[in-house]
Amino acid sequence: MPEKRQSAFIRATQEAQTGTSTTTNTVTPSEGVTVAPSNLDSKLESAPHREASTEPKKDKKVTVYLTQAQEDKLDGLEFAFYQEHKRKVNRIQIIRYLIDQCNIDNLRGL
Repeated sequence: MPEKRQSAFIRATQEAQTGTSTTTNTVTPSEGVTVAPSNLDSKLESAPHREASTEPKKDKKVTVYLTQAQEDKLDGLEFAFYQEHKRKVNRIQIIRYLIDQCNIDNLRGL
């Protein structure tokens, strides 16, 4: 069985303690093939600067304050769903479902 290779962290720590450095500009994978350093840094520097995307995010955070009665009703829905379907559903799933099912006729009583 070949000897276990020393990790880069341990090697760097030992080099820092002894003051010697064996750093080179090539990387040698375990297969024994030597890879020359690339000019990736110069490519990155010459690449055009990209602006941040102006597309809206898929989800948006909304904070809702509920009365105690509304919170109790939401908890009751959560519990009733579990009793009937034998699987858990969380509050946000219930709220999202209700919003998706709501239409203008449901809002007449506001």
